[in-house]
Amino acid sequence: GDSIEFIQVRHEEMAAFMATAHAKFTGEIGVCLSTGGPGATHLLTGLYDAKLDHAPVFAIAGQAETTVRGASYQQELNLDRIFADVADYVQEATAPAQVRHVVDRSIRIAVAGNGVGVIVLPKDVQDEPYEEPRVQHGFTRSGVGYSR
Repeated sequence: GDSIEFIQVRHEEMAAFMATAHAKFTGEIGVCLSTGGPGATHLLTGLYDAKLDHAPVFAIAGQAETTVRGASYQQELNLDRIFADVADYVQEATAPAQVRHVVDRSIRIAVAGNGVGVIVLPKDVQDEPYEEPRVQHGFTRSGVGYSR
């Protein structure tokens, strides 16, 4: 359909397996999300299932605030490194204007390659108001549409 259906799960691992099953049985991209830290690592097994069965899945993982990174902060992990092996695309957003592009690119790469795309959203980036990327040097804008 043209709408998003949110299905709440009790555990992030189940979210990844459900997204993978959705992709396998419908041919559409599956989507899952998690909190940061250990919650994000619980996505791994389900995402490896998607990778090995060539099912397109897009995962959104939370992350500790950018201002506390590198200080061994509570539940801080290097998620870009953790997801690097399982994902065809993994990127951490550092500004709201970047989110539109990394979401678009992650989904396109996952669909085109029947693989896994992951974006990491630090809490402080989530808390900032969305801003459109400017049309100027230093900003990237996504294209319109997709065909296989």
